[in-house]
Amino acid sequence: MRCLPKIFLFLFLIKPVVPTLSQTVDSPGFEVHSGNQKFSAEIDQVLEEGYRKAWTYFDFNLPEKITVYVTANSEEFDRLVSGTLPDWSIACAIPERNLIVLKSPDRYHYRKNLAEVLKHELAHIFLGKYFDADKIPTWMNEGYAVWFSESWGWEERILVARAVLTGSVPKLSQLDSLGHFRQSKAQLGYALSFLALSYLESQYGQRSFKEIIDHYSKTGDWDQAFLQVAGLEYEMFQKEFEQMVRKRYNWAAILTDGFVIWTGLALLFILLYLIKRRRNRRIIQRWEKEEQGLAPRDFDIY
Repeated sequence: MRCLPKIFLFLFLIKPVVPTLSQTVDSPGFEVHSGNQKFSAEIDQVLEEGYRKAWTYFDFNLPEKITVYVTANSEEFDRLVSGTLPDWSIACAIPERNLIVLKSPDRYHYRKNLAEVLKHELAHIFLGKYFDADKIPTWMNEGYAVWFSESWGWEERILVARAVLTGSVPKLSQLDSLGHFRQSKAQLGYALSFLALSYLESQYGQRSFKEIIDHYSKTGDWDQAFLQVAGLEYEMFQKEFEQMVRKRYNWAAILTDGFVIWTGLALLFILLYLIKRRRNRRIIQRWEKEEQGLAPRDFDIY
């Protein structure tokens, strides 16, 4: 997410602990600095895989190697990113400095897995290098990063459904203030950003997001860019998206979703199986006691 110019964050619950830094892993695309050599190698592998995926989408190579620092504490993190970020931030990307900085998973508890965090930040680097990220609305920046990292699940669905139920779904334009949101509202902002980007790609074609920013780079006009690719103006797209969210993410829609129904049936089947298994085990134990003369038989009379 954009908080300071061209600085992007990822939202995670964190629990501090403490550190040391300085094992380096060097690869064609990345230079990773961490206090743990094995950990540095793991980070490098995830980022190299993510690089290939981002290159496929943008058809674009990063002009310079990316430096990654895994910091041992919040003070070191703040010093490297040169600014005060929300306390819920666990990682950030600074495209103009070819830099990714994250708090060490050895010392901070990540709510999401490490690969999702790294791919999220790498997406910001690619987008910031491909296009002037300061000109892109926050929902596009964060939506692409969440979409790229495939960070979407039931927790996010429930967040959106709760917001629909309570009438507290923010407009996409309001997400430009995401860096000032409290943590729970910021989580909702990330979820909506993902949904908007995903909706754009599914309704108007794969790589439609890239096509829109390509058109915008030529015209400087979001209405014209959306008209060229999606056939409707930018404001109309936002209204269409908001209607989709209210329709698809109310509780009735979620509970009648085919996936939910089949998941519920599968869980019910497992529960019935466990109940039957427990009942059978009790019958077997009873028979064993009867054979040993420790329990009454069915024909015993009292």
